[in-house]
Amino acid sequence: MDILEKTHLPADQARAILQVMELENTARDGVYATKSDLKEAFYSLDLKVEAVRGEIHALRGELSAKIEVLRGDSRALEGKMARWVLTCTFGQAAMIAGAVYFALAHLRP
Repeated sequence: MDILEKTHLPADQARAILQVMELENTARDGVYATKSDLKEAFYSLDLKVEAVRGEIHALRGELSAKIEVLRGDSRALEGKMARWVLTCTFGQAAMIAGAVYFALAHLRP
């Protein structure tokens, strides 16, 4: 108030300006963050980041395990497919050999 009065403002106007300034200050209470508020926020953020990192690490472990299971399944499927192809190839060769034998044995003039 003294500073406002030194500016040679009328007392009513100085009081009005002071009241507006006080209202602004009370409205802004709690808006400013202190160093301790920032430290708490950073600590909380660090805890959340560490929790997310832990979850990511766990998910990587689960994913690696599932990939290994799929690799085992694909190897087993690969073996079954190889046996099936060999069986079909030998069956086809036997059919051709039988057809050739039949043609040579029964279709000769």
